[in-house]
Amino acid sequence: MDKTGQGTQLKFTLPYLLVTLLVSTQVGANELQVIISGTAIHQGSNDLNENNYGFGLQYDFAAQGRWIPLLNMASFKDSNDNTSRYVGAGLKRRFGISSGQQRLNLDLGAAALVMRRPGYNDDEPFIGALPFVSLSNGWGGINATYVPSLANEALPFWYFQFSLKLFEF
Repeated sequence: MDKTGQGTQLKFTLPYLLVTLLVSTQVGANELQVIISGTAIHQGSNDLNENNYGFGLQYDFAAQGRWIPLLNMASFKDSNDNTSRYVGAGLKRRFGISSGQQRLNLDLGAAALVMRRPGYNDDEPFIGALPFVSLSNGWGGINATYVPSLANEALPFWYFQFSLKLFEF
């Protein structure tokens, strides 16, 4: 790997981006969103980076009743100031909180993901699954997920992102 990690990042990210776009256009995606990674709130430490800035994409497929399948991927600065990347697929259940022109939705779901984090698993991709909750309207939303402690050094934390709609198909 080169010193910047750019070669590894490109090798990991580009194939997953292409597969995600190919699959989503074949199935008929309903909505494309940009994901803006924001912050993490760690339980039990003030020594970790909580400004987890980064970007990604999410495709929400056409709803099947109240269920919405999705694909997502992102790259962001993790709690140790390293660039982490993931690609995933999930399913969310939509609950309408209010009606009208600016309808407010509460989504509860889970996503399986393949992730790469420097300093974890020898920088090799690993598989995980996480629950999430989203509060959104017609143009954007706030996403939150809880990441439990799975390794002795890792602290549990809440992770927050913003989503903004780019296109509706």
